[in-house]
Amino acid sequence: MDESGRPVALWLDRWSDGTLRPRLGDVREARIRKFDPGQGGAFAELADGAGEVFVRLPPGLGITEGQSIRLRIEAEARDDKLPRAAVAPEANLNRAGFDDWVRRLPSASDTSIESLAPGAAELEAAFNDALSPAVQIPGGGRMRIERAAALIAADIDTAGRTARGSAASRALQVNSAAAAELARQCSLRGLGGLVVLDCVAPLNQDSGRKVRDAFLTAWRKLSHRTVRAEPPSVFGLMEAALAWGETPLAGRLLDAAGVQTPETLCLAGLRSLQKALHHNRMDRLTLRLPAAAHAWMQASGLDLAGALAEKHGARFEIAATESPQPEVA
Repeated sequence: MDESGRPVALWLDRWSDGTLRPRLGDVREARIRKFDPGQGGAFAELADGAGEVFVRLPPGLGITEGQSIRLRIEAEARDDKLPRAAVAPEANLNRAGFDDWVRRLPSASDTSIESLAPGAAELEAAFNDALSPAVQIPGGGRMRIERAAALIAADIDTAGRTARGSAASRALQVNSAAAAELARQCSLRGLGGLVVLDCVAPLNQDSGRKVRDAFLTAWRKLSHRTVRAEPPSVFGLMEAALAWGETPLAGRLLDAAGVQTPETLCLAGLRSLQKALHHNRMDRLTLRLPAAAHAWMQASGLDLAGALAEKHGARFEIAATESPQPEVA
C-alpha cells in the first residue's frame, strides 16, 4: 500500500504453483538445449524439470550446447512467452519467495507487514482493483485499461470531473493524474512492454513533458523495473516501455476469455466460507461452487475442506451449483 492506503503491488502464492514454477529472482540450474542466434540467446532446460527458459548470451562466454549453466530468472512466463533468464555463474541456488518479493519493493526498508483475516475487505478490493477494466482517476474521471497482444492501451474519460482554469490547464491536470494512476495500475497488475496513454487535448510540448514526468515519477516510486517514456506525440499518445517482471496477475487469475478460472472461483468461494464460519460460529453453512470450480477442487488432490474443518469444525458442506459465482448460505 502507498502512503494514501492504495494498493501498489500484489503477491499471489498458490498450492497449484507447486515448487517448480520459475519465479522472478530464482537462481536455477539449467542445461543449454539450442542456440538461437537470431534472438541473441539460447533455449535452456531447467534441471528440475520445470520446463524451458530463454536466456540471452553475451558474446564471448564460450558456452556450448548441452552445457550446464546457472541462471537467474529475469522475467516470468506470460501468455505464450517463456520465462527469460540471465547467466548467474556466481549466484547461489535460490527459490525466490515472499521475502524476496518484499525486498524488491522500492520502499522495502520502510515496509511493515500485518496479517489480515481470509476474505478481508482490503485484500478483496486490491485484487478487484487489479482486474477491473476501468479505474477511477484521482480528482475525477475514469480510465479504461485494455491489454492487447502488442501493447497496453489506456483511454481517459473525463465525465464527472470538475476542474477550474483554461482548457489547457484542465487537460494537463487530468492527463498528469491519469499518467500517475496508469503507473500504479501497471505495477499492481504486473504489466510490462509497450504502454500507450491516449491523452486529452489540448497539449503543448511543455505540458506533454510534464505528463511524461508524472508517469516516470510515479513509476520509480513503485518499481525497480526499467522504464522509458516519451512525451505525447502530435496525436496525443504518450508511450512508455516497461521491463517485464512477474506474470501479469490477470494471466494467473483469469482464462484467455477474461473469465475467472475454476481455481480462482473455488478459492474465492472457500475464502467466503471461511469468513462466514468465523462470523457465524454456531451456524451450519453450505458453500455452493460453480460446477467447474467444484470439479477443480475434487481433482486438485488438496484436502481444502479438511483444512477448513480442522479450524472451524465439520459444520459446513460444499456442493456444486449451476450459478456462475460461489454462494454461501
